[in-house]
Amino acid sequence: MEFNSVDVKEELLQFLKTGFKDAKVRMNVFKADPQTETELPCVGINRVSDSEAAHILGDYGGTDFDRANLQYTEIHSTHFQESMEVRIWHTNADERERAYRILKALLMLFRPVAVEKGILNFSMEAGKDESDFSGQVTPFPVYWASIVISYINPLDVQVSEHVDAITGFTSRGGVSIGG
Repeated sequence: MEFNSVDVKEELLQFLKTGFKDAKVRMNVFKADPQTETELPCVGINRVSDSEAAHILGDYGGTDFDRANLQYTEIHSTHFQESMEVRIWHTNADERERAYRILKALLMLFRPVAVEKGILNFSMEAGKDESDFSGQVTPFPVYWASIVISYINPLDVQVSEHVDAITGFTSRGGVSIGG
């Protein structure tokens, strides 16, 4: 089985690491929220939703047969509506604001990269600031801001099977051909 779909979380992780480095901003980037205070400041990328968006199109995409390699392939396709929350964490509210603006700009630059890889309808919903002074997250105040990105991610799955060539058969009447 082979499948073709964009791993947006990994693509975004690598893009943001490079983007913050190029902007000369020290920022860790993870596929989850920080677990220790030593990871701050950071960006955490979390999946919000992942649901089939276009199942009404049907998932059967057809078949193919490669005569040279005797390979039979079935193709199945669908689209998934996915959302990721990209959250920036910082120990300083003013620095969080500066990093948030850079994050927002980087996501704008990521959009054409994602579209080039096959992502459809990439959009952002931004603007939620939060903070924690309780000491439950870290022993000092922590500030974060969120941007939710949404997009449609096509998924193509190919299931292949090698088949044996027919070298002969016997009919009901007992006539044998080949083999």
